[in-house]
Amino acid sequence: MSPKAELCHPNDKNALLEIKAHLGPNTTFFSSWQPNTDCCKTWYNVGCDNQTNRVKYLTIGQNNELIGQIPPIVGQLTGLEVLYFNDMPGLTGLIPSSISNLVNLQDLEFFRTNLTGSIPQSLYRLKKLNILDLSENKFNGLIPASLSRIPNLQKLTLQKNQLSGSIPESFSSFKNLALQVSDNNLSGPIPKSLSQAGFSWLDLSNNQFIGDASFLFRNPKLILIYLRNNAFSFDFSNVVFNSRLQGLDVSHNMIYGSLPRQLSQLPLQVFNVSYNQLCGPVPTGKWLTRFGADSFENNKCLCGGPLPACK
Repeated sequence: MSPKAELCHPNDKNALLEIKAHLGPNTTFFSSWQPNTDCCKTWYNVGCDNQTNRVKYLTIGQNNELIGQIPPIVGQLTGLEVLYFNDMPGLTGLIPSSISNLVNLQDLEFFRTNLTGSIPQSLYRLKKLNILDLSENKFNGLIPASLSRIPNLQKLTLQKNQLSGSIPESFSSFKNLALQVSDNNLSGPIPKSLSQAGFSWLDLSNNQFIGDASFLFRNPKLILIYLRNNAFSFDFSNVVFNSRLQGLDVSHNMIYGSLPRQLSQLPLQVFNVSYNQLCGPVPTGKWLTRFGADSFENNKCLCGGPLPACK
């Protein structure tokens, strides 16, 4: 193929061929990545911009044969808007610092791999990011407070890692964020400043959080909140909920008081308050009647509804 007929930018092509050489030059995954073909036309899992012909998206994964580390040269693919490395048990090592050069990224997802180390502070440079998914890896250390400097981040998924510490106070600046940090080693109280954050979806399950989390429910954008299997302890009686709340799971904590009557008016699709220290009657209403006794069991003295009648 003559250079004039080829759309693929030579810098991008060289970077892609080096990625192939690092991760599995002889695997079937990269069989279409041939030096004498056009990466914009015939290479699988690669997409180019129709106007600039720079590589726009790159999805590598769903393959057990690929083995190695993310090569730093990926940072030279500066036209990337979407980058996936996923479902790769053979992918190890750190996130290279060169990732922060990809300033056009809107969607960055490294999930279900064996990446390790800390989450780079420098990811805040990716100002166009909407989605950051680093779930199901072996990342440790703190959640970087600098991530709050990504202005349009709408989904931050960090579950099933080995992260420690708490949620950064700086996350109060988010206006519309779905935050999933379940199944980590996070601990301590939730910063009160997070009452000002615009969380649409909040999953803190299966950590070691303690103290009062009642202020989180005041969020006017909150559609789903999962706090199960922590050590939260607060009075549930006077909690006020967003009227749009559809998912609520606070099971396996040390929450006390009674169930607010407002619960019976919420369009709940998911509900569980079992294994706490709640007491009093289950509120009556059309929404709570869809949930069985297992959503209420093992509390101090809840009664009525699907449970034995109140005395």
